[in-house]
Amino acid sequence: MAKAKATDVDTLVDRGLRAVDDDSLDTAASILDDLRGSVGENHPRVLHLAGMVAWAEGDLERATGFLMQASDNGGDRADVRLDCAECLFAGEELDEAEAQVRAALELPSLTKAQGDDARLLLAQIRLAGDDPDEALEILGEIDPELHRHPAYLSTRGSAHMAAGKLDLAIIDLRAALALEPEDADLHYQLGLVLATAGKHDDAVQSMQRVRELDAAEDGPSEEPTFAEAQELRSRLEDVFEQLPDPLLKLVAHAPITVQSRATQAQVDTGVDPRNVVAFLGTRKRGDDEAELTGIVVMRDLLPQDAANDDGEDPIESELFYGLMEELQSFYDRDDLVMAEA
Repeated sequence: MAKAKATDVDTLVDRGLRAVDDDSLDTAASILDDLRGSVGENHPRVLHLAGMVAWAEGDLERATGFLMQASDNGGDRADVRLDCAECLFAGEELDEAEAQVRAALELPSLTKAQGDDARLLLAQIRLAGDDPDEALEILGEIDPELHRHPAYLSTRGSAHMAAGKLDLAIIDLRAALALEPEDADLHYQLGLVLATAGKHDDAVQSMQRVRELDAAEDGPSEEPTFAEAQELRSRLEDVFEQLPDPLLKLVAHAPITVQSRATQAQVDTGVDPRNVVAFLGTRKRGDDEAELTGIVVMRDLLPQDAANDDGEDPIESELFYGLMEELQSFYDRDDLVMAEA
């Protein structure tokens, strides 16, 4: 078979990447097979496409491996390094992701648009690394023309929230929602900030919109069967056994029920529509003590797979972390969860 020219490889890889963006994975996989046959599977651009196909298929580990190899073998391409950084960031490999972005920013071939994308990603990485002040500094280096973009506003809103600048975070997120009013993630982000700022009525309004948009995207769902409810109730009780006594005493008395997802009435009382565990009763507000009357497991928010490749139970993990988040929120006790969980 004749060896493909570099220009032909670039053309085919670019076509494959566009197919990935368009969610045409069969087309992308076919192009990838052709490239492997003509120039080999270790060509940097082939590795790049292989990584993006694997990522689109949900195999983050294989995607990271391919993209790291592509970056090592073709490190003069900013697009490879930035895609590699995004993949590492998705896998919560923050140090490695930051290294890739900073390497991309040093490339002489970096375009202005790529530079702005790189700085936005770097700001998100620094924010995830608990450094909102540096994230805000990096965001300030991005072209002002992009400061009205929803992704920019969302990131800056998160950074302002993490820095304790709640009023600025609310302004940013409302500006982002003016541009993307049907974005459930933005509504959720705003709801969290509003709740932190003590604007509970506004927070509930945002969370109701989250509930509506999420339910519309997921489609109709039947309520759990008796057998499903029994199993999930038992699994949450197993999670209870992992709690230290001070936390166990807070929840052990409450009856557990199972439903598909949070109802409008429950969200009105402060239930998070995206948490797999919800506490019913009276939430702590100021000097008023919390009173827990029931615990609900939201079946539709749990993962479908019973176990992952590491042998861990994703359902148990989701229940545990959902329980921790609800303990923190319901009782307004950050110190309780962090010190004793």
